[in-house]
Amino acid sequence: MSPYALLAGAILGAGLALLLRELIPAPPDLGAVLERIDAAPARREPDAPAEAAPWWERAGTAAADRFATVLRLPLRDLDLTGQSPGNFVAAKTAMAAGGLLLPSLLTAILVLGGWDLGLTVPALTGPAIAAAAWFVPDLALRDKAKRAREEATTAVVAYMELVAMERASDAGAADALERPADVADGWVFRRIQQALLRARLDREPPWEGLRAFGRDTGVTAAEDIADIVSISGRDGAAIYETLRARSESLAGELAAAEQARANAATESMAVPVTLLSMVLLAYFAFPALIRIFLM
Repeated sequence: MSPYALLAGAILGAGLALLLRELIPAPPDLGAVLERIDAAPARREPDAPAEAAPWWERAGTAAADRFATVLRLPLRDLDLTGQSPGNFVAAKTAMAAGGLLLPSLLTAILVLGGWDLGLTVPALTGPAIAAAAWFVPDLALRDKAKRAREEATTAVVAYMELVAMERASDAGAADALERPADVADGWVFRRIQQALLRARLDREPPWEGLRAFGRDTGVTAAEDIADIVSISGRDGAAIYETLRARSESLAGELAAAEQARANAATESMAVPVTLLSMVLLAYFAFPALIRIFLM
């Protein structure tokens, strides 16, 4: 076999492996989790100056600003995951360019190996692969935002319990929202602190800031807290039982979702285990079958 054919196969396999790596959800980063547990710095770092950003991110930012209506960037997911629009657009452009050039590269390698495929194959397959690769970062961002939103919902449930305990100790509506956010740590609580501070600077009730946090991040549990506490702030109603009931309901929903993911992961293991068993069976049965057929 020609070495050029082997090289083409290796490049094609590497490309497919990179594509699958982008599509398959990555396991949680243990280091990041331990840093959050040990009161590490906030997830979102302050934005670097424009001149300090890499050139591809600056180009992506310019494209995102110029073609904002055409690109329709998922700004809420980008804000939740801490990824800048410029970096996201640059990643999409790089994936599309790689998909466009991949068939041409493989065709050139095959031509060096003695197989002349012409220009028809890269001309037809290049744009199709580029169009598919353009949406790969969207899928990765959607999965990352989903995991971040689930993590934020878990933290908001704990925050709801703290707010309920503050209300049980006769704290006011504003104090019940601000004190738990000040004493707790983690990137979710820091985002809540920022939302409450923004509401205070805008001379709005703190539950309006919490409602804005839930609306911006897609965490509906934060909006539930804002709705419940706003009733207490206006009418002086006792909301301890309401907050506890809602937190227990959300905790049950999170536990059910986690159990469903565990069941799905267990069921997905059935296929590779079955295939492995069939391979082992064929491996051990092959000598006996060959001996029977050759008799």
